[in-house]
Amino acid sequence: MRVTAEPLSQALDQIQAAVFEPSLWLSTIDAISRASGALGVNIMEPAGRGTFGATLNTEDLQGLLDGYVRDGWDARDFRARLLPPLHRAGVVLEADFTSREQFDREEYYKFLRKHGVGDCVIMDISSGKDELYFVLQNRKGDDTPSAEDMPHFHVIRNRLLTAMQLARHIEASKIMGMAAAFETSNIACIFFDRKGRVTVTNAKADALLTGDLRISRGEVRAASAAETVRFHRELKIAIQGSGSGTLSAIRLSRPGKRPLIVRFERFGAPLADVLSHSCAMALIEDPDEEMRLKPETLAALFDLTPAEARVSLLVASGLSAVDIASQHGIGYETVRSHIRSIFQKTGTGRQSELSALFGKIRL
Repeated sequence: MRVTAEPLSQALDQIQAAVFEPSLWLSTIDAISRASGALGVNIMEPAGRGTFGATLNTEDLQGLLDGYVRDGWDARDFRARLLPPLHRAGVVLEADFTSREQFDREEYYKFLRKHGVGDCVIMDISSGKDELYFVLQNRKGDDTPSAEDMPHFHVIRNRLLTAMQLARHIEASKIMGMAAAFETSNIACIFFDRKGRVTVTNAKADALLTGDLRISRGEVRAASAAETVRFHRELKIAIQGSGSGTLSAIRLSRPGKRPLIVRFERFGAPLADVLSHSCAMALIEDPDEEMRLKPETLAALFDLTPAEARVSLLVASGLSAVDIASQHGIGYETVRSHIRSIFQKTGTGRQSELSALFGKIRL
């Protein structure tokens, strides 16, 4: 593996474009791989104690990574021993920490050779709580990566770190904007990263997460263990995009109240998850919440007069014209006139239709 400077410079110039257009990430890391003289590139992350998973890889390594999981190497990766020096140095050449005897005798390296892979260069591109490793995989039989190319490897790492910070900043701004929009629409929402950790909640959700229903160590905990398990199972399905395409929904029990209804939804392209702030959300509905539409909102939406807007809320709540007239000191015929105008302006014809229409408005 030997780096060619000009193609590498051109490949690194694609990184910023990929930040703004995530669909370009795969072609970008493929260009970095070719310019580095590598067989391929994969981005790895810890998936648990002693376990690793691939979040993004070039096509040349797909067979290797399929076998990596199938044969259980993700839970016993011999290269995990390189992480301590990697965290100190930022970039390590595997050959500097692995003897020829280990390359020849370790079963892990026999597995790699079966897929045409030799040694590697590993770069620590972790940011915040996210541990990520960028791995340039060398071809079996090629020259081992040279220390002379270490400056190039550090440049690759630095450009990727900068891109990750920029991408997460952009994504975080988008998510905060979405949370604020849901708050304005009176919808409770919780956002999650690709590991199922809570990233953002809006005030509406915070008000519902009380007592036994809470967020603990970045995860949602329900009143019962069974509901907690189901919550995270449905969240995982949404994150992985492995559902049937319909929104999944669960109920979360509350003492003395009807259960909350939670719907999960994924957003964003899977290829972008490696650098994204959040990739799924839970939308929460409270069946016990009373309709709280403001008369001003209805007046603006349906061109109602202030009096019609106030009467429309009373009609939608189930009151008859007689009730409204007697309870609010309005003449009966005036109320009837308001109701006819309200039905005409809202495109409804009866009380139940008006109530159903208002029930769908979340402003």
